[in-house]
Amino acid sequence: MLFLFLHIFLFLLLSSLYWFRFRSQAEGPKGNLLIEIQNAGKHWKETPHLVLVLAFILFLLLPLVIGFQFYLRSDANVLVVIVWIIWAYNWSKYSFFRE
Repeated sequence: MLFLFLHIFLFLLLSSLYWFRFRSQAEGPKGNLLIEIQNAGKHWKETPHLVLVLAFILFLLLPLVIGFQFYLRSDANVLVVIVWIIWAYNWSKYSFFRE
């Protein structure tokens, strides 16, 4: 349970850090978060973009962490992994590969 709270805390910390501190410093268009994530994927070595990419990775791993917290000792962990693969694929597809 501690790992779940730590994961959620880090996600909220990085998200709020980007939103309130680094969003004005980030280059590129503002207003659409998916476009900002796509831009951050291209320029991930800069600090504002790195914070956003790390927050997005924590967001992608959130269903996996929540699912393993409750279903690790049962056969339902297979369903958790399948749901996580679908979750991560769809968010990555619409975030990084938008045309």
